[in-house]
Amino acid sequence: MGDFTRGAPPHLTKMSAERLRDILREHEAHLAGKTDAKPADLSFADLSDADLTGANLTLANLTGTRLHRARLDGARLSMSKCGGSDFRNATLDGADLRWADLRGACLRAAGLNDANMAESNGVEALAPVYDSEGKISDNGPAKRAIDLSGASAQRADLSGAQLARAFALHADFADANLDDSNLARADLRKAQMMSARLEAADLQDSDFSGANLSGATLTGANFGGANFAGADLRGAIVDAASRALPELAAAIFAAASRHAPEDLSDVLRQHELWVHSEGRQGLRADLSDFDFSGRDLQGINLMGALLERARFTNAKLAQANLALARLNFADLRGANLTKSNLRGASLTRATLDGADLSGANLAAIREEAPNSRTARTNLSAAKLKKALLVASNLSGASLVGVDMREANLSGADLTGADLTDGRFEGALLSGAQFTNARLDRARDLLLPN
Repeated sequence: MGDFTRGAPPHLTKMSAERLRDILREHEAHLAGKTDAKPADLSFADLSDADLTGANLTLANLTGTRLHRARLDGARLSMSKCGGSDFRNATLDGADLRWADLRGACLRAAGLNDANMAESNGVEALAPVYDSEGKISDNGPAKRAIDLSGASAQRADLSGAQLARAFALHADFADANLDDSNLARADLRKAQMMSARLEAADLQDSDFSGANLSGATLTGANFGGANFAGADLRGAIVDAASRALPELAAAIFAAASRHAPEDLSDVLRQHELWVHSEGRQGLRADLSDFDFSGRDLQGINLMGALLERARFTNAKLAQANLALARLNFADLRGANLTKSNLRGASLTRATLDGADLSGANLAAIREEAPNSRTARTNLSAAKLKKALLVASNLSGASLVGVDMREANLSGADLTGADLTDGRFEGALLSGAQFTNARLDRARDLLLPN
């Protein structure tokens, strides 16, 4: 456990904007290798309301610093020393906090959307407490882990972060990456963790009661002694063995499909009739929550079908017609969707890690008539890590917040697609077309020449 009380002054140091600029300028020179330039030492300073947007504070010393309401959007704080610091109500959207020392830090109600906190250290530490006037408290120091209560960390990367005993009541980690993180004994009551990644996370003795984990990925997680009472796990991906654990007995899982497996052929026959008669005959298939895992469904016609939270793990769906289908929160990991038709389909927060969509058609449907509406294929916040999309058609598709790390998009057509907030680290993009695509805040997107 860290101790940040040593050397803590009786008062926080007030600092002028001019002095802060000088320190940052010298720190930049230090990072550039200038031998006589000093690194930034802002420890135990009061920088409340400071504008540090985009500032380079790599390796800086911010131990015990007060940063109430400070603006740190896009700031570089990797490997910085922030032990016992107070970022309450600060904005750090898109900030780089990789490997930062955040032991005992307070980030209550902070904005951390799209921040990179991979492998940061937020475990318990002894930190001094200062009152509203910056005077050290007579009650002595407090022992605490990182405080993320009420923080908004949507799409943040906390993979490998050390967050044991973290206090994150009502925190928002929607679509965040917490793979391999340590959340043992953490308090995440009523946290919003929709579609978050928690693969191989240590959740021992943690409290997720009342949390929203719909669509989250929890494969390989350690649930020992955890409390998931009332937690929403509808559409979450959980190992079969883990679902039977007593820790998950009081969690809320999706209801079983309304159709038994033996009813499938009749449901598909009625749906085929519904499609070909344009809804005048037959019955639209509602196969939400149905388990298609491993099935051979090549060439199947599920156009316009309701397939919310359906499981298609390793299913064979080559040349399938899934146009206009609703596949929100569906599990399509490892599925073969080569040359399938997914035009106008809704795949919001679906998981397609490792799926093969080579040659698939996911283009928006545009009618020629005047004032007609466009049906975009919706892959917002979908997970396509290591997916194959070679020569696929994604023109006009919505890929807002999509996770395409290490995906193969060679020769793909993304003309007019919306890639806002997408993640593309390690993606292969040779020959891909991005004409008129929206690329706002798309991360690690290295466009081909």
